[in-house]
Amino acid sequence: MAQNTTTPAAGSLNATILHLATRVEALLARQQASETPSRTLVALAGVPGSGKSTVSAALLAELAARGIADVAVVPMDGFHLTKSQLSSLPNPEEAFARRGAPFTFDAPAFLSLVHSLASTPLPTTPAPDSLIYAPSFDHALQDPVVNGIPISTRTRLIIIEGNYTLLDEEPWRGVAALCAEKWFVDASREVVLERLVGRHLAAGIETDARRAVARVEANDLLNGEVIRARLIRPDVVVEN
Repeated sequence: MAQNTTTPAAGSLNATILHLATRVEALLARQQASETPSRTLVALAGVPGSGKSTVSAALLAELAARGIADVAVVPMDGFHLTKSQLSSLPNPEEAFARRGAPFTFDAPAFLSLVHSLASTPLPTTPAPDSLIYAPSFDHALQDPVVNGIPISTRTRLIIIEGNYTLLDEEPWRGVAALCAEKWFVDASREVVLERLVGRHLAAGIETDARRAVARVEANDLLNGEVIRARLIRPDVVVEN
């Protein structure tokens, strides 16, 4: 594993993105130099509210500015158990209250997709693209959408984004094992709490700030503690 590196702290998002883009360029250069190049995967993990999506979106924009377009982000949100599946669990009330915890995801299916992305060969001829599909998540319906994200087999590097992509538990740890680099986005408890409370209020999940705080403390912050306590050592830590 590469030496652990901490990128610039909060307030330096642009410098952080430049650092990550340089690492991506190095990964792609190694891939290009290989006699049998295979698709490169990067695990991007983080606690809830840390800003994983902000980091990945900014990184894609920076890469596009450098002329690198064959990179994609695949989030794990589409592997939430459906509301129907949650209702079938032994304790449905707990399952709904803790939605977002590791046990409320279809981890084996997520690992299966990551394995497919890692093992499907990069095309060596100018034949038409073929596609691998990942589920997306409909926030209005609060349920996954099957085959919501098409991924071209010509995509050379894929960022696997999600809370538990670096979780040191079975079967989650299999995801990190398939990735060339491991990045972790973190933020302080106070920052995460403020962001998530604002997110719940804006989405109408809660209409009262005190109830929104209680929801975050009873679920999201607990999940963040699990992530930090069982974190596979990352190559890069982004303090967002």
